[in-house]
Amino acid sequence: MKDSRDTISAGIEDFRKKWQLPWEDITVLTGGDILTSLSKHQVLYSPFNWDYAFYQLDDAAAADAILNDFGTLGAKVFREPQFKPGTRIWVAVFSEKTTAPAGPWPNPPETPGWKSPVINRKVMDSAALPGELSPFRFKGEDYLLENVLAHYVNPGTPVGSRSHENHFRIRRESDDRMISIPLLNHYFASAYVWKDRCYCFAMGQTKDGGSIGTHLNEIWSDDLISWSPVHRIFDFTDRNEHFCNTSVTYDGKRFVLLYETDNPSYPIYTFHFAESADLVNWTTIPDAVYAWDKYTGGGSLHWIEEDGMYYLSTLDLYPHPITRKIAYRFILSRSRDLIHWEDAPDDRPIIVPDFEHRPDPERHPDVYEISVSDLEYRQLPDRLKIYYIGGNQWGVCDNQVAEYPGTLREFFHEFYK
Repeated sequence: MKDSRDTISAGIEDFRKKWQLPWEDITVLTGGDILTSLSKHQVLYSPFNWDYAFYQLDDAAAADAILNDFGTLGAKVFREPQFKPGTRIWVAVFSEKTTAPAGPWPNPPETPGWKSPVINRKVMDSAALPGELSPFRFKGEDYLLENVLAHYVNPGTPVGSRSHENHFRIRRESDDRMISIPLLNHYFASAYVWKDRCYCFAMGQTKDGGSIGTHLNEIWSDDLISWSPVHRIFDFTDRNEHFCNTSVTYDGKRFVLLYETDNPSYPIYTFHFAESADLVNWTTIPDAVYAWDKYTGGGSLHWIEEDGMYYLSTLDLYPHPITRKIAYRFILSRSRDLIHWEDAPDDRPIIVPDFEHRPDPERHPDVYEISVSDLEYRQLPDRLKIYYIGGNQWGVCDNQVAEYPGTLREFFHEFYK
């Protein structure tokens, strides 16, 4: 999805003409982490709702030339950090004298020559509250670990409020019955079963008033009702590094834990990896990082023995091709060593948002889906069931499911044909 210098310059000109503003009211910026840059300038996650557009380059010299061109015309320009020479760099334009249009974004046309193998997308029929789901099978029964944001438990409260009440639940799928609430004041939990024991990994919230935490914790159970004391895997308080999502797989020799953090040496979120022989004592794997040059999140890690590969399903930030605004899709990557990664071709995402879908029409009728995230899989005898959430990446979401008529390995191979 790279854009040429001419395309970007024309887009910036069109933005100014659309709003009929002088150049002094236009801001142009470049940077390697567009989410952080636009948040810093209060374009995103602020009360202002200014209009903007953004584009992708791989050429820092061309990005500098664009800033020089529009700075000469009178626009305000900012150079934000790039991660490494030769990596992607974003160019954005916005104005504080504008308001982003309301309503849904148009669904873009399908990519010529490519059709996603994902079928039967729909909202999940369950009493599970909206939030990240982790499917697992335990002693012959299918279950879901269900992450719960407190504002969904307390209707009418603002999004993100009462975060100390965030928690995760265990729900049996056959009768949709809630079995237990293992931990309060924890979020971004995932489940992994080994030898009839269920292990749950979760971020322990360590800051009042926010769903963030510098502790990665673990508990386990042999019956899903009685749970072990909390075991601390990592404590990153001293370095002010916060945890998000986790995923565990077994590669035939060791257990591998993916954990997502906001390590300040990288973009706002990156995946790191640890190994263990017993699922309790974990050691970080040196140099094993994914997405050191881009935004990511909500990773799901799977080892496919026949391929000798780790496959990583992950969130990917990209520009909506028509509105040129930030959207989030799910893509696939793979690696033999957790260090060198091969993303599937850019025009072959696993799943993209349905931009006309409203994830919570009763409480938030003005919110439309711009993100699909936190994708997980359950292998059934005749198909692969896919769980994910759709929403706005800011606490308004719903649980959705889809299918693939085959195995997990066959599904992954679809994206590398």
